[in-house]
Amino acid sequence: MTLDRLDYVLAVAEEQTITRAAKRLYISQPTLTSWLNRLEQELGVRLFDRTVTPVRVTRAGALYIERMKKIQQETDSLVNELKQIGRSQTVFRLGIGSTRGNHWLPSLLPEFCRRHPDVTVDLQEKGEDFLEQAVLRGEIDLAVGVLNTSYPDLTYEELAEETVFLAIPRSFECVSRLQPWMATPSNPYYIDAKNIGRIPFLLPHPGSGFYRCATLQLEQAGLTPGREVRYVNMNTAFQLAAEGVGAIFITPDLFLERYPDIHRSLAFCSLQNPPYVRRSVAGFHPDNRNLPLIQETISLIRERVLPKLTPP
Repeated sequence: MTLDRLDYVLAVAEEQTITRAAKRLYISQPTLTSWLNRLEQELGVRLFDRTVTPVRVTRAGALYIERMKKIQQETDSLVNELKQIGRSQTVFRLGIGSTRGNHWLPSLLPEFCRRHPDVTVDLQEKGEDFLEQAVLRGEIDLAVGVLNTSYPDLTYEELAEETVFLAIPRSFECVSRLQPWMATPSNPYYIDAKNIGRIPFLLPHPGSGFYRCATLQLEQAGLTPGREVRYVNMNTAFQLAAEGVGAIFITPDLFLERYPDIHRSLAFCSLQNPPYVRRSVAGFHPDNRNLPLIQETISLIRERVLPKLTPP
C-alpha cells in the first residue's frame, strides 16, 4: 500500500470503468486490472465493486481514497519543508482559520512579506482544534483564532473581543415585522428563543472554533434547528443565509467591510443580553526558534488588521 500508484485508484473511481481509466493512465487494461487485484489482495478488501457497470467505489474504497489523499498531502508538505530547510531558508508556519484568514491575511501578509523577502511562509488554514494541537506538536509556529487557551506549555496573547450574533433572514416570520433600522450590527435586536421556533440553521462542521460557539448557544437557548445545512466555508454560508437558506451564528466584524448593506437581508439578533462575546487569541510556544517572527506577526495584526474591524 503505497502512494506511488494512488493515481490508478483515483482514475478508476473517477472514470468508473477500467477501460477508460487505463486509457487515461496510458497503460493497458490487463496491467491496471492486475495491479488493482494485487492491491485489494494486500488490503484484504474490495475497493471497487467491479460486478456492476459503471464500477462503484465500495465503502472501504471511499475510506482508502480519503485517507490516502490526506497522507499524500502530508507527504508533499513534508517534502517541501525538507527542501526549504535544505536551501537554508527560514520557514514561518502560520495557522489561522479559513474564514479569519480570508479577511485578515490580505491586510497582514503583504507587509510581512515586504519586511521578510527571504522567509518562506507556510499557511495552514484549518479549524482551531487542529491548529492548537499543531502548535503543541511543533508543526506550526503560530496559531490565530478562538483557541481553548488551556495548555500551560503555550503562551497566549489576546487579540480582540468578537461579538457573536444570530443572523436571521428577514423573510423569516420571527423577524419579518422588524423595521429596517432594527436588528443591525450596530443596533442588534434581543430576541427570546421561544419566539424563534424551529427555523432552519446553517451550522459549521465539528472542529472549527465556531462549532463550539454555535452549539453552546443553541444548547443554552434550548433551540432545535428545523433543518441543518452544514458548511465548511463561512463566507459561502454567510451569503447563503442572506439568500434565506437559514439562520447563522456570525461575527459581523469579519464581514461588514465586504458586505456593508448585509443588514437589509439579515436581522442581527442576540439570544442574551448583553450579547455573547468570544475572544480571538494568538497561541505559540515560548521556546519556538521563530519567536521574533511570531511577535512581529502579532504586532502587525494589532497594527494593520484589528483597526479595520468595525465594532458592532
